[in-house]
This record gives sequence, C-alpha cells and structure tokens, in this order.
Amino acid sequence: MKYKQIPAVISLISVVMGSHSALAGTIDVTYANSANFGSGGVGYYNGQIAPNPSSGTNLVGVGIGGDSFSTTNLTYDFSATGQFNTWCVDIYHWLIGGSVTYTVGTGADLAASLSTLRPGTPDGATRVSQLGQLANQVYSIVDTKEESAAFQLAVWAITYGETESGFYRINTGNSGFKVDSGTATSTYGVLADTWLQNLNSTIYTGNYSLTYLNDGTVNNTQDMVVFTALKFPLTTVPEPGTLALLGLGLTGLGFSRRKASKYRL
Repeated sequence: MKYKQIPAVISLISVVMGSHSALAGTIDVTYANSANFGSGGVGYYNGQIAPNPSSGTNLVGVGIGGDSFSTTNLTYDFSATGQFNTWCVDIYHWLIGGSVTYTVGTGADLAASLSTLRPGTPDGATRVSQLGQLANQVYSIVDTKEESAAFQLAVWAITYGETESGFYRINTGNSGFKVDSGTATSTYGVLADTWLQNLNSTIYTGNYSLTYLNDGTVNNTQDMVVFTALKFPLTTVPEPGTLALLGLGLTGLGFSRRKASKYRL
C-alpha cells in the first residue's frame, strides 16, 4: 500500500511532540561499552580514519561502531529505559570512559557546531537534515556489529565528508573524511557506502528525532547524537481509497450504535 506525505507543518508538530529532547537541560551518563540493541554490546571493528584527534590528514586507528550509555535520568524520551545508543559526531576528541555530563541539544545546535567545525558546502543544517534522513531510512534495521559499524561510518561521512558527484563516499581519498583501504572494502564499509548512495532514494522505513549531546566548552570527550523513534509518527497518511474505507467503517459503527440505543431502557 502506498502512502503520501502530509503537510510539513504536521511533520514539525510530530517532531516536537515526539521527544522531550528539544528541552534545554543536561544529563549525566556512564559509558557502557559498544552499542546494545537488546542482547548486549555488539562490539567494534578496528579501522583507521582521518581527521582524528591526532591529525587532520594522517590515518589513525579507532574503534568503529555505536556506543551504549547508561543513566539514572529518565526524563528524556531517549533515556526513558536508562540505556540508549549513541553515535559519534566529533572525530576531533577521544571518547572517555566513566561518567560524563552532557548538555542536551537539538539538531539546530548540532548544525551550528558543524558550521564551525566543518565550514563550507553542504552547510551544517543540510548535514543534520541528512543525518535524520539516514536514520529514517535504515536505523530500524541496525542491530548487528556490521550494521553498527556501517551506521557510524555513514554518520561520519555525512558529518565531515566532502560530496563526490553529489554523494558522500566511504573511500581512501575523500578530502573531508577518509578511511584505510581495509575499512573501505570491508562488509560494513561497503554497506555504509551503499546506504549513502541511496540516501535520496531508499524506501521510507521509520521516523526518528535527533538529539545532540555535547560537553560544551569542556571538550574532553566526543559529542554524540541519539536517534529516537517517535511515539506517534505523523509523516504519512493513507491513500484516499484507504481513508474512504475507514470512513465507511466508522459510519457503519455509528449506525449500529444508534440502532442498539433504541432498545435500551
């Protein structure tokens, strides 16, 4: 069954209603190892990337994949269970262990940060929009080590990479974000590259809000993003034919209720 987009204003309302993350505040978190999709941490792959905390151009080894954080602050939608997965959007700092206090920001806050860290085209706002698009397209299927690494690579490419012929790429020569040859040809590297090539055409698979976690001026750990499934996604509505069938059903229900009421005392 096909679906059509509803007006942008309703989509905006759904984003506001779908997450408390837009509210300014802080959250205390503890690093809890690699991304956990329900059965424990899936682990990291080892690879090399640039830029990095040690060099703007030379490749340095890193762990590639999402991270898991725990918290006692259940205020936000993304932290309601006390555990959530995060994705690095800061390749200029190492992720520190232990406990960290993050400022809870929005996509607009991340866009402003990227406009400073990664000036030029595409601008920060466009990159943030593309991160949301990536999540909407594939985040619902990410739950393995390979997919975790691929998603992190795609996030890095969108956040810092240069577009090539209109697309972000996972390769060894990108002037904005590059990887070693082993990572570029790995199963997760190829998967990330495929997702990026399909960024504007992959079938719609979900609806996610983006929360930006940053440590402000402290800069002793990585800034992260969290993708949260909206509780009441409103970005699609049924075709007119489906709406007509729904209307007939509701009309029939109303008629049966009126008929039954005639026999009540």
